[in-house]
Amino acid sequence: MVEKRSEGRFKINQLIGYFPSREEYLWAEGIDISRNGVHCRSSSPVDPLTNVFVMLEVKVGEEKRLVRCEGYVAHSRMVDGKCEFGIKFQHISSEDMPLFENFLASLGSDEESPDPLLGE
Repeated sequence: MVEKRSEGRFKINQLIGYFPSREEYLWAEGIDISRNGVHCRSSSPVDPLTNVFVMLEVKVGEEKRLVRCEGYVAHSRMVDGKCEFGIKFQHISSEDMPLFENFLASLGSDEESPDPLLGE
């Protein structure tokens, strides 16, 4: 099998806030993350190709900060009554990028995880 993943994925266990529309704010369970996107699970269905605004909470020293990202739902499917979906990041604000990079560096890699953004 040819490796499709361009970035390492890191397991996470945190809530991810996402906005599928300007009027709606939802929470999802973050499963894993990479530089390119995040794999989530939610009780609310999410349609593929939906543009979303995402807020990730990261720890910086002793304080917590929010990283703001924009992207779209690359795929979604129902699994055991929950919606699993992958968000492909298209933009992370320049002021938040160093926080995001430090957050990824603080996580351990999991090379065995399939890339949910590719629907594997």
